[in-house]
Amino acid sequence: MGWTATSGPRRVAVVGGGMLGARLAWLLADAGVAVTLYEAGPTLGGLVAPWQVGDLTWDRLYHVILLSDARTRALVEALGLGDRLRFGVTRTGFYTDGRQHSMSDALEFLRFPPLGLTDKLRLGGTIAAVARMPAGPWLERVPVLDFLTALSGRRTAERIWRPLLQAKLGDEHARAPAAFIHATIQRMYAAR
Repeated sequence: MGWTATSGPRRVAVVGGGMLGARLAWLLADAGVAVTLYEAGPTLGGLVAPWQVGDLTWDRLYHVILLSDARTRALVEALGLGDRLRFGVTRTGFYTDGRQHSMSDALEFLRFPPLGLTDKLRLGGTIAAVARMPAGPWLERVPVLDFLTALSGRRTAERIWRPLLQAKLGDEHARAPAAFIHATIQRMYAAR
């Protein structure tokens, strides 16, 4: 039989104080459930919590909140932290062949020296196609680099996609499914 918040007092333990665990504990408590939240680390937040490296405070995991992230922004507002969010103009760059190349607009993208025109068209076409592609379980079964190579071509996969995946996922990039880049591109595309 299912349980609802109105069926009587309940006690629930939530293990893990990352974003999911903390949010779940909050929603349960808001519904009148007695919640105990267990977290192994010294602070809540999981991968979005900061860590100290000497005198510097760093994010454990690179993260950005986009204007299109309505649910995350609503949570930040509900926590009373909305006035601390700052949205600014961001620029995009790519470091290759010992040089930093800006790719913040269409003209800079067209001037990007590491790729020829055909490769640039395939890269742009890949991003546009994936942004419109419906999600499906098959994306979990296809390795991300194979997926991107099929869409963008080998040169673009090796010059652009592999370095990006390695920077984001480290050695695990070889095991990541296409669903990773699908979700990433869809989220970023929604922010435009």
